[in-house]
Amino acid sequence: MAKTAGSPEDFHPVEAVESQRLFSSLDRAAVERIASTLEWTAVRSGDTLFLQDDPARDLYLIAKGLLHVSRSVSGNISIVVGEHGPGETVGETSLLTGGKRNGTVKAVEDALVGRMGADTFSALVADHPEIRRRLMKIVTWRVRNAQWRRILYSYFGSLDPDTSRFFESRLQWVHVERDAPLFRQGDPGDGLFFLVHGLMHIVDEAADGRKELIGPVYRGEIVGEMAILTDEKRSAGVYAVRDSDLVKVTKTAFKEICDAYPTITLGIIRILVERLKRRAHVSARRGAVNIALVPASSTVPLRDFSVRLAAAFSDQDSVAHVTSRDVDRKFAIEGIAQITEEDPRAIGLIAWLEELESTHSIVLYEADVEASAWTERCIHQADQVLLAAVAEDDPAPGALERAFLRETGSITAAKRVLALIERDDKKLPLRTRRWLRSRRLAGFHHVQWGSDADFRRLARIISGRSVGLVLSGGGAKGMAHIGVIRALEEIGVPIDMVGGTSIGAVVAAAYAMGMKYERMIKMSKLLFQKVNPFGEFTIPVISLIRSRKLDRIAKLAYRDIQIEDLWLTYFCVTCNLTSSDLEIHRQGPLWKAVRTSASLPGITVPVMWNGQIHVDGGVLNNLPGDVMRRQAGVVVVVDVNPPENLTAQMDEFPSPWKMIWSRILPWKKPIQAPNIFDILIATITASSRKSGSAVKADADLCLTPSLKGFGLVDFKNLEKAAQIGYEYTKERIRSIADPALLAKLGIRSAG
Repeated sequence: MAKTAGSPEDFHPVEAVESQRLFSSLDRAAVERIASTLEWTAVRSGDTLFLQDDPARDLYLIAKGLLHVSRSVSGNISIVVGEHGPGETVGETSLLTGGKRNGTVKAVEDALVGRMGADTFSALVADHPEIRRRLMKIVTWRVRNAQWRRILYSYFGSLDPDTSRFFESRLQWVHVERDAPLFRQGDPGDGLFFLVHGLMHIVDEAADGRKELIGPVYRGEIVGEMAILTDEKRSAGVYAVRDSDLVKVTKTAFKEICDAYPTITLGIIRILVERLKRRAHVSARRGAVNIALVPASSTVPLRDFSVRLAAAFSDQDSVAHVTSRDVDRKFAIEGIAQITEEDPRAIGLIAWLEELESTHSIVLYEADVEASAWTERCIHQADQVLLAAVAEDDPAPGALERAFLRETGSITAAKRVLALIERDDKKLPLRTRRWLRSRRLAGFHHVQWGSDADFRRLARIISGRSVGLVLSGGGAKGMAHIGVIRALEEIGVPIDMVGGTSIGAVVAAAYAMGMKYERMIKMSKLLFQKVNPFGEFTIPVISLIRSRKLDRIAKLAYRDIQIEDLWLTYFCVTCNLTSSDLEIHRQGPLWKAVRTSASLPGITVPVMWNGQIHVDGGVLNNLPGDVMRRQAGVVVVVDVNPPENLTAQMDEFPSPWKMIWSRILPWKKPIQAPNIFDILIATITASSRKSGSAVKADADLCLTPSLKGFGLVDFKNLEKAAQIGYEYTKERIRSIADPALLAKLGIRSAG
């Protein structure tokens, strides 16, 4: 045992060890053995014990003084994530993980510390189960506290020590186990919560017991904030998807913080206002996502798939890609990835994984190809399970799915998403429905094996940064959508999913099939100019147009393609006249869904679906950006049919004959008045215009190319409409000065 010159004369090493919380359960003999191995060092106030990223070789016991642990958060900025005094240890987390120091430790008071080597520490942990249990609690708490300090910094910046202590003394830590409620719908609102670790689901709980998922709460987000502002009961329940830790601010604590520190109060109110602004939709992801990548069979090229996906994530996220092989290499112990929680070595593995999750925005857990303890751990850690499959394989659930992904029916289960690897990118996928029948999935996506762009799209979708494009109805004016898409592609805005109404559904479907600008223009000329389905007039008993041509061109354009077989995630909306509901079509025959979505009541014949009458979706929702908001992180809407387009400079409408003669006789000035098509489309979409205004206000980007002078069936000028959409979009993007919006759209510079 060595004693430094700076240690006090009355210092007793055995008593110092005995006072340590970590060793409080040991007998006197064990304490004396530990004390005999320690080297005691005096550390003066302001001195550094060790630096972040130094090799981790020792554990330090604090006998006196006060030490601060700080971590860098960005650039040269560091924040204090821990404060430790007598009876505590420092350095245990990085020692367990066998890596580098995860923080810098400095003395803020003169201190005396005892150094314990890694070998001695490892032997103690192996020989004393009670130390392992206590150490796991300490390590977990240290990691959680560091995570909380980072969240605190992200909201309020650096707080001085007094403010920080006051703030944290008013907080309560809450632990919620997997599937358990944080609170239920109808509970009293007694405070708000910051989610520090884990994942939660907001759930609407009906009186009859049914539950509907509203959306997720990720690490760093706030939930239950309305309790601070009102006395209302909880409007929804919140349940843990996996074991979660939160920090609670009660109403009483909030008032005390308000009275003492108005600056923090303003910060909290700002957060609440921002949350209220987006209450109508689920916010884009702001916290970490743990993804378990599970192969559907042994034929999946899992290693290559995971490496390419991790690379795609790294464009915008800090990514940790972990396999069982990586774990074994990390700890230099063959098979350590497969150990259970009861194994003494598990504490190091758990601590290392906790540290990865706290320092990376994405952790990609690559499962083994066979059933194993590591595969089970991957799934248990997951916020989202990504099932990778080769599209042409047998779609029946494989051994891993049967072993670890049995359907629980729980609304709080981690989301399951299917990625179908498509080897042939020359033709559309086939028979996707076979993969969907036997699985309950939150989503599915086709990935062309030869396309890095498809991997980047999958990464954006999984991490909540996908860009969803929504196209409005508007008849021939909707040809502008083709130009908008061309401009967005040239600028570099990724389009990850599409949806629309009426003519917007038509263009969106063509794009989801993989069509480019020239082909969409060519197809539109064939369908709307050569075939001209709007010239098939009939006796107006059901409609003005008989619609046989409309059925024929829909089948010609989309053949027997199913929506689920499109390259991009797609939806369109229709109005169910039988039930007066909006129907969202995500699967089924593409031709029928598009034909129905563009079935203008009174103009074309309605379409029957399962004995119910369906017409144009624009009757209820002409710009379904709200539908897209439920699945995309960034929403771009295009409205080609603004209400101001319908005007007439006259006191009363002329007779039909006057209008006809004014357009036939060369010496007559044509009477400019809306025709029957214009009036019908304006009437059809009138009820959805108010909701359209809210959708446009909610969208991340709203595009409204001006198409005055274009009629509902004015398809002879479709290339002109497309050019207007193209030029407008180019100019609109150039005018964006908000760097945050440009970043959301994946654009480095608007110029």
